[in-house]
Amino acid sequence: MMEDIYLEYMVRKKKSGKQFALLAAVIVLAVILSCVFFVLMFAIGVTMQKAGTGLGQMVSFLGLMLVAAVWYGVYIFVGMQNVEYEYILTNSEMDIDKIMSKKGRKHIVSFDFKEILICANVDDNDHNHDYKNIKPAKIIDVTGDKERGNIYFADLLKDGGEKVRVLFQPTSKMISSAKKFNPRNVFIVED
Repeated sequence: MMEDIYLEYMVRKKKSGKQFALLAAVIVLAVILSCVFFVLMFAIGVTMQKAGTGLGQMVSFLGLMLVAAVWYGVYIFVGMQNVEYEYILTNSEMDIDKIMSKKGRKHIVSFDFKEILICANVDDNDHNHDYKNIKPAKIIDVTGDKERGNIYFADLLKDGGEKVRVLFQPTSKMISSAKKFNPRNVFIVED
């Protein structure tokens, strides 16, 4: 009798050049908006004080609230760019969740290694012919840092017969454990 398997692994997603450029653009936009709100707040406040109305302080408060809202939005946006993927292998079942800023969690995909069509390393020339030659209907990429290597693909059929490919970076223990449940279709790269 096989004992139960429970393995967890976290993969931090590496930021791309596009993401860094987008973060810089968002911060520059926030600085510009803050300057605009401060100038408008000052100009309207001075005008209202000269007119003798008591609304100058309310306008100043409203301007400060707008600046605070802009920077809170930047904080949320920057936090959402910090992404990790959590792989959980429970016996033959793989669950993958996306964790944003160590707070929000979103379930990405679940599959059973007993039911996959093939699982192999993308660099394994003996077993990756499906990876190179067959294009699935959907690709779910939950890899962290492609430069680190050790990327596996798992092809599976979802409800309705749609072929889905999951790209992930499991530990060697995780992939060895999965092989026990489907030795014909899970291939491990030998070092």
